[in-house]
Amino acid sequence: MKINNNILGFFYNKLDFPIRYLYCKLPIINKALFWHLYSSDFKKLDQHFENMKNIIHKERFNFKNKTCLELGPGNSYINAYNLLMNGAKKVILVDKFPRYIKTKKQKEFFRKELDFIKQKYGQQKLFFFKKGRIDNQYIKFIEKDFAKTDIKEKVDFVLTISVFEHIKNIEQVIAKLTKVIKRGSLMYHSIDLRDHYNFANPFLFYKYSKNTWERYLTKEGVSYTNRVRYEDFIILFKKYGFKILNENIERFHINEKINKEFQNQGNLDVGILRMVLQK
Repeated sequence: MKINNNILGFFYNKLDFPIRYLYCKLPIINKALFWHLYSSDFKKLDQHFENMKNIIHKERFNFKNKTCLELGPGNSYINAYNLLMNGAKKVILVDKFPRYIKTKKQKEFFRKELDFIKQKYGQQKLFFFKKGRIDNQYIKFIEKDFAKTDIKEKVDFVLTISVFEHIKNIEQVIAKLTKVIKRGSLMYHSIDLRDHYNFANPFLFYKYSKNTWERYLTKEGVSYTNRVRYEDFIILFKKYGFKILNENIERFHINEKINKEFQNQGNLDVGILRMVLQK
């Protein structure tokens, strides 16, 4: 989230340890804020998709008859819908902690997404939606840690948007990608390296040691952010045989003191990383 009020932001940042701790450790607080923190903005995701598509097309790649994989779709199908409407044969969605909450708000969210896609492409009926339900022939959802899946089919394209920063077993996930993606195929990753606590202070979490961060201030399935940095990602992707075709980074000012565990790392001001990679 982002705190724009300077006075509120000051106290929010000064009290970040107890606020983070309580949010991670007290389920009642997590449930109270669940929808607000984890609901996707499908219109922003749609714009991100269009930007990504333009970048991918420059690499002479299109989605026609492709099998695509999205990791961490959250509570949104918008990317899957867009991939199918752009010619994809099938989309596999994998999420260890799915946000598909069976509530009135979520049902309304799905309805609005579908209406948005119909209007965007000028279609009254969607070929992947039959009898009020998504046809599994076109969209397959797997509720599991991707590294532990047994996906048999090879995929032509992999997409993630603000997901890799939340993965704990990140090297295992990248290693798994090498097994499911076809040689010569592409991946697009948009990785948000900022502290998600308050985007107005994007590197507030640099002040904490690894032990403090992992033990007290973040929790898988609730608020987990791995703090893997730009150069770490580059090393991991190259280690597993992925070639970087296109890279775009955004840098932000560092306001906080940096814990000694980070001080020898370079490019700590990289806040957003967007990459096209090829196997």
